[in-house]
Amino acid sequence: MIKRLVMLFVVIAGLAALSEAVLPSVASELISQGLASQTGSEAMQTTAEKHPAVYMLGGQFDKLAIQGTNIKMERIVISELRAKLTDVQVDMNALLQQRKIGIKSVKNIDLTAVLTQEELAACLNKSVKGVKNAAVSITPDKVKVTSNFAVGGLASLAVTLEGRIVSDGEKIKFVTQNFSLNNRLMGSIGGAALTEIPLFEVKKLPFHVSVRDIVMENGRVIINALN
Repeated sequence: MIKRLVMLFVVIAGLAALSEAVLPSVASELISQGLASQTGSEAMQTTAEKHPAVYMLGGQFDKLAIQGTNIKMERIVISELRAKLTDVQVDMNALLQQRKIGIKSVKNIDLTAVLTQEELAACLNKSVKGVKNAAVSITPDKVKVTSNFAVGGLASLAVTLEGRIVSDGEKIKFVTQNFSLNNRLMGSIGGAALTEIPLFEVKKLPFHVSVRDIVMENGRVIINALN
């Protein structure tokens, strides 16, 4: 009888040790695959933590640390995305059956998204009618866009826009503060097609976060968001 109890204890201890070693990597890979399918990114990495690890089978996690690159939004590509989630309940049925990430509950989410000046230029060239050969320079003070703007297919004007990347709570967008036409400063503009250029909707960011602030640095824009 004692030998059987000892053997049962050894088996249980072995299974527990195996789950601690295997489940975190399996869960991390499944979540990475789900996020990749939802965001269009080919490079998503997740580190999942839960003690004891067996609770991961029910979708419970103490922490999820996520990193990804080339997140495809509506008009623009987010070059880098980082997120930290704590006390998370994941919908395991959706994850296993549909390869989608559904968050049932979460205590804290801290998300950072990075936009580069190269991706912003590509976005303007693709999505803004009349804009051609746009070049973008981002500094802590402003975003500067230089471009040729086609007017009615008959003329092409040299346009320089200066402004900022902002959020109105619903959209991330480029807002023009000053613009020059053929190197002639025209001052501020209003009601024109280039006044506000939407980049993507905030709700399209993973995990339904809200923008806390937007910081412009040399060559890039950093969007910080929380749940």
